[in-house]
Amino acid sequence: MIHLILFILVAGSYFELNEACKENHVVIHNELGPGKILQLHCRSKDDDLGIQTFNYKAAPSIIRFHDEVINLTEWNCIFRHGPKMEYSVDIEVYKAGPRVVPRCGQLRVWTARTDGIYFKRKLQDPLRFEVRWNKG
Repeated sequence: MIHLILFILVAGSYFELNEACKENHVVIHNELGPGKILQLHCRSKDDDLGIQTFNYKAAPSIIRFHDEVINLTEWNCIFRHGPKMEYSVDIEVYKAGPRVVPRCGQLRVWTARTDGIYFKRKLQDPLRFEVRWNKG
């Protein structure tokens, strides 16, 4: 009986929290330089956003979602650029850590530059270098 009561409390709090839970955002910017295109292919276990292209300094790509509790939310993106899209990198742009209550209002900002990809978690933080481009 105690397990049933605990289950009802946890399930009830999950659905109540999920209703008020702010969306998480992954934001991707193209700062490769004038005339340089950034190609993205972002996907999760349940969604594939397809291949998208973004001009330099264009509106960023924004992925909006809520964390799933049972299936931990993960988003991966392949970033490509260059005349023949010969520079690329596959990045796990978001991964929910193990927990019972979903994360709310998470932010991940990724910025593509000519020397590599930069990252930050808060708007007020400076970007930090994360990974170099692979060629080939």
